[in-house]
Amino acid sequence: MHKYLLSLISILFILSACRLNISDNDAKESKRVKYVSLGSSFAAGPGVKDVADNSPDNCWQSDQNYARKLSKRLNLHLIDASCIGAELSDRVSPISIYSQIENIQSDVGLVTLLAGGNDLGYLARLMTASCESLVKQGKVHETIPCLEMPEFPSIADYENTEYHLNLIINIIKEKAPKSVIVLIDYATVLPSTPLCALTPMDTKYAIESNYIKVQIEDMLERVSNRNRTLLIKASEITRDHNVCSEEPWIRDYKSAEWSMTTLPYHPKYEYMLAITDALEGILKPYL
Repeated sequence: MHKYLLSLISILFILSACRLNISDNDAKESKRVKYVSLGSSFAAGPGVKDVADNSPDNCWQSDQNYARKLSKRLNLHLIDASCIGAELSDRVSPISIYSQIENIQSDVGLVTLLAGGNDLGYLARLMTASCESLVKQGKVHETIPCLEMPEFPSIADYENTEYHLNLIINIIKEKAPKSVIVLIDYATVLPSTPLCALTPMDTKYAIESNYIKVQIEDMLERVSNRNRTLLIKASEITRDHNVCSEEPWIRDYKSAEWSMTTLPYHPKYEYMLAITDALEGILKPYL
């Protein structure tokens, strides 16, 4: 009888310890800040290391994009909603920013957003200009399909993009009123000075693309100030690491026969590392 009681007490002690361990783990998990990453390809990171195991189909989220690296560093509970091709003004597509914000609940503590370029044809114009240039030079077979050149953005296009960005931020604030919101602008892809062999395009398109990029930067700064969000100026961080620099953090346009793992004019690993560092620094007072 005595041995039976001792065995019973031992079992109860073990079960109690297991419950305590589970409770401790639950408590630790509940204290982790929930983080939702919103954005298009510069946030998703196609071609940066490997595709994440839990990346949604056709979103090409890298396992080393800044959201995932930051989450590991700061032990955040991440929901990576970023996806290539996402637009701010698109209300229909399942990959749009409006669709992505459905992942935000009231207990989310951090939201990052990098988007707007697709609404204005920023990267599509760069890639199409380079493809068409190689075709004209005879370096690419004419059967290689170039992307259709988007029209140069009008004032109305800029205004519409800014309108949706403001609206989306307001929705985020309503859904997660205690969240810290960080906007991130686009990396510097082209130099402001003459181009190089790694950026095969007519100078006209380079000037136009740099103009669009500056407009996006100004728009994000206005929206950030208006809505009192934080802002990471990736454009400044990467200014000396454009495609034509000695240490480029952006992939060049070597061939029109690219794939999602070699997507031209998109970030390399070094960019993701730099943005992670910038986010960690700016978030220290808040997390």
